[in-house]
Amino acid sequence: MNDKSTLSSILVVDDDPAVSQLIQCILTEEQYAVETASDGREALARDDLKTFDLFILDINMPAMNGYSLCTELKNSYEMRDTPVIFLTGNILPEDKVKGFECGAIDYITKPFNGSELIARVRNHLEVKHNRDYLKQMALTDGLTQLYNHSYIHERLVEEISYTKRHELNLSLIMFDLDNFKLVNDTFGHKQGDKVLQKVSRSIKDIIREEDVAGRYGGEEFIIILPNTDHVSAFKVAEKIRKSVKNLKWDNRDMKITLSGGVSTLSKESINEFIEKTDVLLYKAKHDGKDKIISAVPVMN
Repeated sequence: MNDKSTLSSILVVDDDPAVSQLIQCILTEEQYAVETASDGREALARDDLKTFDLFILDINMPAMNGYSLCTELKNSYEMRDTPVIFLTGNILPEDKVKGFECGAIDYITKPFNGSELIARVRNHLEVKHNRDYLKQMALTDGLTQLYNHSYIHERLVEEISYTKRHELNLSLIMFDLDNFKLVNDTFGHKQGDKVLQKVSRSIKDIIREEDVAGRYGGEEFIIILPNTDHVSAFKVAEKIRKSVKNLKWDNRDMKITLSGGVSTLSKESINEFIEKTDVLLYKAKHDGKDKIISAVPVMN
């Protein structure tokens, strides 16, 4: 039995159940994980929408048509590079042009040929997976495998814009390892690198899939938490702090702790948001280390 998590995932959005089921049957036989939705609104309501590797959309659907859905997908930071194929009965050249202008990568007309659909899907997924690999290499810190400083800054700009546009919450956590210079001086830089790697794994094990963790510099880490209020963000920060404090090390004399600051976006710019959180981080270090300080007091 195939593990769905290892398969390329495809969402088919079509208001004709017979068409959706046919596409699902054809592509499932090719070892793809295929889900269906009956229109654009149903698709956008899916909690797992951002996890799909490719979208196949009809155009003429109730509630929200394929053009509008494609535009919504392309306006999302996480899904703007996910390939969209229109599979529709609209055959006029102007329909195709509109589809490409919305951001689609391909256009197939009904009735369709199964072998052609498979070939197009396979090619677009191969290109996407290759692009994702190269993108990941460029955006990732080589030592910790967390996102690097430049990507974190770019992503935070996007998240702030999205948060303000949709009137949501956005929280930020900044961590700094306590006395890390002493760790390097006492146990060596090789051991210091292992500490950074182990702490990074601990962070990744705790945060949600939609959260974005990065190495902001040296021994400093940053986590973007979309749609998260200050209380929930503080709880995440505390969970990470405790997890790091309880990590086991080969050298029993080595104790690793971290300090952190937590804040939630109000009306600040990106630089003001980061600075506000950074000030809280260094207040935590100044007040004794191994603690989390929030912009809004939270009962621990």
